[in-house]
Amino acid sequence: LTDESKNFVERIFGANDSDWNVHVVNLKMIPQDLMPLILGSVLELYAQILFQRGQGATSPTLLVLEEAHHYLRPMPDGSSMESSLAYERLAKEGRKFGLSLWLSTQRPSEVSPTVLSQCNTWVTFKLNSEKDLNAVSSACEWADRKEISRITGLARQHAIIFGGATKVPICIKSPTANPTPDS
Repeated sequence: LTDESKNFVERIFGANDSDWNVHVVNLKMIPQDLMPLILGSVLELYAQILFQRGQGATSPTLLVLEEAHHYLRPMPDGSSMESSLAYERLAKEGRKFGLSLWLSTQRPSEVSPTVLSQCNTWVTFKLNSEKDLNAVSSACEWADRKEISRITGLARQHAIIFGGATKVPICIKSPTANPTPDS
């Protein structure tokens, strides 16, 4: 990799000697059709540098991907996007390099099954689509039919947490936003 690529990744994700803890990269001004290509390219560079540094030579990182179904949506011909490969490699191998992945989506059926299958803990709000429920059911080893059926009946602000972080599924109520959004 070039020095320019390394400097770019370190500006976005931080270097080992960075003195900041949180960095927000807001890509909402990028058109939806370009988002998978741009974010996929950035994550490809990050993956290369992370894996090149090696285990034990990286800083603990939490990568939060909001509205992930926009980045990993299927191509019109049904094939998966090549840019999703960086996501898949980071999801499968990132833990041993200090990377945790937080995936947020309203449409799990439109996210790479490889990435979903690597998710250890799930916080699932109400889902009605059979495709989305099937995606959660097939990706999460802790989700049995009973838990999946509970997801469709959840009230507003309620979610079920299941997976590696809890011994049993837990139903929670999220606090009301303050200030409340205009949506």
